[in-house]
Amino acid sequence: MSLEFISERTFNVNGLNFAAKEWGTPGAPPVIALHGWLDNAASFDVMLPFMDNLHIIAIDCAGHGNSSFRSADSSYNIWQDISEVIGIADQLGWDRFALLGHSRGAIISSLVAGTFPERITHLALIDGHIPSLAGAQGTAAQLAKSLHEHRRYSQSLPSFFHSFERAIQARTNGFLPLQEGAATVLAQRGVRQEERGFYWHNDQRLKAASELKLTREHLKDFHSAISAQVLLVEAQGSPFYSDSTSTNNQEREESLSWIASLELVSMPGSHHLHMEDQAEQLACKVQSFLQPIG
Repeated sequence: MSLEFISERTFNVNGLNFAAKEWGTPGAPPVIALHGWLDNAASFDVMLPFMDNLHIIAIDCAGHGNSSFRSADSSYNIWQDISEVIGIADQLGWDRFALLGHSRGAIISSLVAGTFPERITHLALIDGHIPSLAGAQGTAAQLAKSLHEHRRYSQSLPSFFHSFERAIQARTNGFLPLQEGAATVLAQRGVRQEERGFYWHNDQRLKAASELKLTREHLKDFHSAISAQVLLVEAQGSPFYSDSTSTNNQEREESLSWIASLELVSMPGSHHLHMEDQAEQLACKVQSFLQPIG
């Protein structure tokens, strides 16, 4: 029996409201799903109906979809999401649960699993697991860039489009291109309309550089602490794995070696393969990986 959408949920953590979509059956193995950068909780709408016997809470991360934007004195560093994910799990009464993450959501999921290894049973990661490895050199310049961009994006408006269809087309042809059907699913949750037209309802400050980049040593510490079973699905058409330089390959292999229990799978498709033609195939793989939770 396939998963069915139950209802919209709202959680309040650290003074922020988090919207979420609840799928499946309460009492079944628990999973929190985290979407990618500038996406929203509808990111999982295509693949979840191909799964069963799970209880999934797909969250709009802060600054995305229907969730709160962070306060004016805050930012969107990936480690800030850790306490919010745990806070939502606490409100659900989930002491132990699995994480399903795509892209930025996969990176955050890895950080959560390394910070609270005793609470995460399984980690299913879709086309992402770690940010680019960085050294301490350049930290001051990184912070300066972040503060400059944060100020600029705080004062900027989103792009407006004369129709809902044009907003979808802009996303279809965006930085990470995706099929029109996938963009439409995201738009149905993420696009708003006002007098000036249609726009994607994300905090513009999400486009600012991180205040600090985690170093190789930081990331090794997080990933070495993960005790969960880990599935990493890499999309063969992803821009993040298409660079074949020896340096990038070496860094990737090194980062994978930090995870004690890792299953690595390569699948055809784009970065958003979980929303496109490969959704059913991916769902079956993730289902078989998560099923032992029970």
